[in-house]
Amino acid sequence: MTAAAASVQEVGGPAAASAGVAGTAAPPSAGERLQRLAVVLIDRLAAVAADKVEDFAGRLEELKANGGVGLNALLAGGLAKLQGQNPVWAAIKGAVGAMSTTTKVLVALLLILVAVLSPVALLVLALVLLVAAIVGAVTG
Repeated sequence: MTAAAASVQEVGGPAAASAGVAGTAAPPSAGERLQRLAVVLIDRLAAVAADKVEDFAGRLEELKANGGVGLNALLAGGLAKLQGQNPVWAAIKGAVGAMSTTTKVLVALLLILVAVLSPVALLVLALVLLVAAIVGAVTG
């Protein structure tokens, strides 16, 4: 006897049908047995599928927790894209959220330094271009 046939008998095969009133209940037809078999198989397949989805979700959570800044940014950006939100902003927030406090402080200091030194760099670039223009005018 196969496992599926045993399941049908467990769910309510011929023994269950005749258990009601002794000898008065007719055995289930082939269609009823096939329907019970289908129900049992669908239930088992649904349980297996639910287990697989839970395992996959657990692995994704583990990856997110231990994946680092880049993977966390990628997952956050992808999730935001699927939800119709801005993936770039979500990726930035995901990356910053995965950073340690020390790294966050260093990034903030770097951004402040860039903001302070950018005008100086632009001024130096303007002076270099001015000198190049003067040299070009004198020699040309």
